[in-house]
Formats: sequence, C-alpha cells, structure tokens
Amino acid sequence: MANIVLGVSSGIAAYKSVDLMRTLQRAGHDVRVVMTENATRFVGPETFAALSGHQVGIDVFGREFEPGFDHLEFARFADVILICPASANTIAAIASGFADGLLTTSVLAFDGPLVLAPAMNTKMWQHPATQANLATLKGRGVHVIPPAVGLLADGDVGPGRLPELEVIFGELERVIAADRPLQGVAVLIAAGGTREPIDAVRYVGNRSSGKMAWALAEEASHRGAKVTVIAANVDLPRRPQIIYVDTPTAHEMLIACRAYHRDADIVIMAAAVADYRPSAPVDGKIEKSQTERLEIPLERTTDILSELGASRRDGQVLVGFAADAGAEGLQRAHAKRVRKGVDLIVYNDIAQAGIGFESDENSITIIGPDDHEQTVPRTSKRECARNVLDAALAARDLRRERVGQ
Repeated sequence: MANIVLGVSSGIAAYKSVDLMRTLQRAGHDVRVVMTENATRFVGPETFAALSGHQVGIDVFGREFEPGFDHLEFARFADVILICPASANTIAAIASGFADGLLTTSVLAFDGPLVLAPAMNTKMWQHPATQANLATLKGRGVHVIPPAVGLLADGDVGPGRLPELEVIFGELERVIAADRPLQGVAVLIAAGGTREPIDAVRYVGNRSSGKMAWALAEEASHRGAKVTVIAANVDLPRRPQIIYVDTPTAHEMLIACRAYHRDADIVIMAAAVADYRPSAPVDGKIEKSQTERLEIPLERTTDILSELGASRRDGQVLVGFAADAGAEGLQRAHAKRVRKGVDLIVYNDIAQAGIGFESDENSITIIGPDDHEQTVPRTSKRECARNVLDAALAARDLRRERVGQ
C-alpha cells in the first residue's frame, strides 16, 4: 500500500475530503493531511488528526500549540500527493512554483506523482488563466481529474463540482499502480558491512555504511515491492513497511540469505561481506601486555553471491556489487558477473574521491547481460538506486523473453 499525502485547499468541497481519507485508509493506505490556512475555515484540522492518527500540517514552521516540524517531512513521506479539493489559487501557485505555504512547499520538494482534483466555480474553472495553469501542470506530468458538471454550492450549473469520491479513488489507484512497477514483487537486499570478531572487543571490518542498500530498499518499497533487508551493522533510519533482519557477521548473513532468497523475485547483494575471518576468535579480550606482535590467522568465508548464483530459481534476478579501482577493476567486475552467475554487477570505482563509502553520492557502472555497460555519473545514491532497479526490471524482462523463445 502507498503513503499518501492528502492536500486540502479551501472550498466548500473540503468536507468531502474527510470521507475520501477514510476510503483511502480502508484500502490500506497510510494517509497524512496537509491543509491550507483557508481550508481550516471549512473543516477543522482536529477532524483529520483524529481520524488519520497523525498530526495535520498547516504552517511551514508549526504553530505555538504544535511542535515545529521539518517542512520537507511530508515530501519525504509521500509516495503520491493528492490535492482534493484543488482550488484555483492552489493550482496557480503550484504552476508558478510558489512555496508560500506548507502544502505548496511540500509539492515543490516532491518528485513523485501529483494528482489534483479541482473544485471551484464554473467561471473560475473556465477562466483562461486557470486553463493555462492546468495545461502547464499537465505538461509536467501532473494528473488532473476533471471536475464534474452539475449544480454548484453557489447556485451555478456547470463544470466545477468535485468529482465523485469513487472516481477520485479509482484514478488515484491507477496512478499508484502505474508508478509502482514492483507491486507484488519480493525484493531481498543485503546491506552494510560484516564484522568478524577477533575477540570480544575487536573485529575485522570494512567501511560500508549501508547507504546504497538503504536507498535501494526505499526505492524498491516506493515502487510497491515487498522488501526484506538483511543488514550487517547499519545505523540508519528504518521504515515500518520494510522487513529488517540483522546479521552482524558473514556467517549469519549467509544463513539469512539461504533462508530468504528462494522466495525473492529480485536479490540484490549490496553488502560488503568479509572475504576472510579470524579462524580462532577469542572469547575474552586479548591484552596488549601479552605480546608485542599479534598474528591473527584468517580463513575464507563462504562466497554468498556465488552460492546464490548457483542455486537461483527460474525467473529470479540476481544483482551483485563490486568495489574495485580503475579500468582494470571494471574488467574484473565484468569477469565477476560471469563467474558468479548473476544478471547484473554494479561496479563502484573506489579510486574516485568523495563518493561511495559513507557518502550520500555515488557514481556507478551497471554491467548487464551480454556485458552491456550503463554508466551513471555522480549523483545521489537514491538516483543510483533508481537506475539499478530499472536495470533489474529490464534483466527480468530479458530472462522472460529468452525463456519464451
């Protein structure tokens, strides 16, 4: 189900948004409400707060009787924003890019689907300025649900009535489905860096923060997937709609991958799994005074990606990651894709400064079937995640085509 921000702008039709919110909730969606100041003259925010179970957003910086909240909070939460009713003033503000209130600020900070259900007087609806604003928004990909024709609250008859709630709900569901190509798809993602104990205090580890895998998990969830994350030592915020399984060591991650991977349609091994671990970890702490030189014998860990590649089921897409340096590292990543029997390898060039480990940005090369390369220049890890998931879907379609042949 989707996270929906329901924007309510001013107009007598605002009262219908209460019933719309309840319809969305009964369908399983999580709904949070943002109101314009004038909308509160028609419906009290307390009504929406009581029925939604969430604080209602009105002012960018909060009110005296409310805790201040981040003006980007709603944009971060939303899978889709629905404005119902959408007044002529709100439509004009969005078309012009104004951020003059919490609702318009949230829209400007949001990069997902936006749906408008206009309601206004017939002459306001037909005015060239309103129609020009709507044409501008449609050109940007905004979904506009045409108003119904009939008797309006002011006594006029014509277009401008809020559409029936069933019509709005149906259109919103269509938009959500179109924006969620992974609806019903099970995605398994391995994240973070394993830590192999030397003693009760020390460990052999790596610099992986898990940010890339977290971006992949959030993007997959946004697209409708059922996401399970097998996490090794990741200290990042967790989403209630995503399942997390903590696996601090390579062995624990191996056990979890064996347990979960058969049910996954797409498996993404974005974790930095230790290649070696201490062969005889000490239960207590090794004291410095015991020796001037400490030698730690290491043994190989099980190659999880290779094992998953060898045991994959029909139709399953497998994505691996490779962190290496330069052109030679890229060639090794090509060989790794073939050797480990995976559809995609995502190559991270660790020679590039300021990206990759612990950064919010990355630059990747996605190596796909037939050794096709797709380079994603430096950008956010969320944008990298979008490209990886797009490539995974393309690989899934290609596998289906080849099976069909």
